[in-house]
Amino acid sequence: MARTYYEILQVATDAASEVIAAAYRAQMHALRKHPDLGGDEQEAATLNEAYEVLSNPTKRAGYDAVLAAGKPPVQRPSCGAPERRRAPRRDIDAVVSFCLDHDARWHTARVVDYSILGVKLRSHEPLVEGQRIVIVPPNLASFAVHGIVRWSRSFHPTIFERVYEAGIEFPDQMTDIEKRLSI
Repeated sequence: MARTYYEILQVATDAASEVIAAAYRAQMHALRKHPDLGGDEQEAATLNEAYEVLSNPTKRAGYDAVLAAGKPPVQRPSCGAPERRRAPRRDIDAVVSFCLDHDARWHTARVVDYSILGVKLRSHEPLVEGQRIVIVPPNLASFAVHGIVRWSRSFHPTIFERVYEAGIEFPDQMTDIEKRLSI
């Protein structure tokens, strides 16, 4: 059974535009459904689609008319849907070193994907949301990149190993991030 956009955003059918915007922001950020915060890309795309329709008075009126006519809500298939992100991401396998602001010890990590807004790191050292971090390609301190940990999770690839994965956001766009990581 397809859910309506109102059900997706968890708002009433007569909700004001401010309530719709607040519900959207709460789900994407506070409930961490945004992919850059560790959420699922498909779920975020569905939330974006619901918000796009319900936040536009013309589109919302048309959608309400479809619902009033008793037609089932249209749910687009997820396969082949374009990725909706603030910036396109690219996969990479780059070894880097990193240091946390409160700690002078250097650790090794792998960057598994990147965009001009941030990177996803995998490390054996735990990272915590909100930590400030300095990332440096091996032996190239002049290419240091500063960032903030926006989300973190751990997983066990083997019984004896724990890997930490974290999303690092840059304070400013890094248009040369590919060059910095590829050296």
